[in-house]
Amino acid sequence: MKSIVLLVLVATAFATNLAAFEKLEQSKLGKTLLNTIAIQMQTGEPLERIFSTLYDLEERYQNDQREDDAENKAFQGVCDADLAGLNQEIANLEQRDTELQAKLDELQPVHDQKVGQRVAKLAEKQLLQKVIDEAQAKRQEQNDEFEAQREELSFVSGVLAEARRLFTDNLQAPAFLQKGQSEAVHYTPQVFAQVATHLNAAAHKAGQMKHIRTFGKAIKLMATLAVKSQQYANQELTGRIIQLIDDLQNQLNQAFDLARKTEDSRRQAYEAYSALLNRDMNKLNSAIANLEAEIQSLADQLAATHSSQDDNAARLEAKTQQRDDRRAECQQAAYEYQQRRTARDGDRQTVSDLIGHLNTNMRDLKEYIAIESCCW
Repeated sequence: MKSIVLLVLVATAFATNLAAFEKLEQSKLGKTLLNTIAIQMQTGEPLERIFSTLYDLEERYQNDQREDDAENKAFQGVCDADLAGLNQEIANLEQRDTELQAKLDELQPVHDQKVGQRVAKLAEKQLLQKVIDEAQAKRQEQNDEFEAQREELSFVSGVLAEARRLFTDNLQAPAFLQKGQSEAVHYTPQVFAQVATHLNAAAHKAGQMKHIRTFGKAIKLMATLAVKSQQYANQELTGRIIQLIDDLQNQLNQAFDLARKTEDSRRQAYEAYSALLNRDMNKLNSAIANLEAEIQSLADQLAATHSSQDDNAARLEAKTQQRDDRRAECQQAAYEYQQRRTARDGDRQTVSDLIGHLNTNMRDLKEYIAIESCCW
């Protein structure tokens, strides 16, 4: 009975060892090692050399793993330093973007405020220009009225001067015209007719004028007197006509002097008022020029800040992409390292298991090789 149990245990152990060898053979390295050991055993290679080869292989896997661990640690350390540096650069760029945006938020309201002030000043200038234009138009109207008045007064003065000339040039005794003379005067009727015709025509024209209608009536009266002087040959009446001409000339001169004084007063008032308006206009133009200079300066600063912000954004995008690429590279390297470690651990474990089986189950290995060799 004991013998049967012992045989069962031996058979079970042998089956277990065969299963272990089959498991080793499932891996490429395990199959290669088993084939190599089989060849060495068939050629009579000493077992010590086989063990030495396996121990060397196991140690090489361990050394390779230690070297790979060190290289991976160094590489990941560089990765950490690179990523830390890139993250710091990104943080600096983000801080720079915050600063640039803060500057824009500070400049834009000031720029808009200056633009609003400029619009208000331009509106004020437009109103002031309207006042200046109205003052100039009124002044031009006053000057035109004065020139028209002077022209009309000059016309009447010319009419009177011509009437007096007709008397003085055609009377046969000009001495009569001298004040205080009583000498008889000899005249021709044509003279009175010429004076009357001349004065009637002038009176009609003067009656249509704006400023000398009163003088027109006086001229009409003198024309009537000239006709009567012709009818009655009245020396006294003739003298009165000439005296009336002189009196009207004096009145014309006084009227012109008054008109000229009024014009001078208006001109001086306008010049003083215009000086004040021009002073205000100069102040407005100066204020507008200063505002435009400030607006241009602010616009330049805004443009430069926007340009810096765009450049900073481009650098931030590029730096973020560089960081992401570097992180992906480091993660890929870590993944590949883990894959190598897993594969190397598997191969090393295969070698270690094989060494263990050789140390404990050499007989079973020989039988397994013998069984498998018939199938190779």
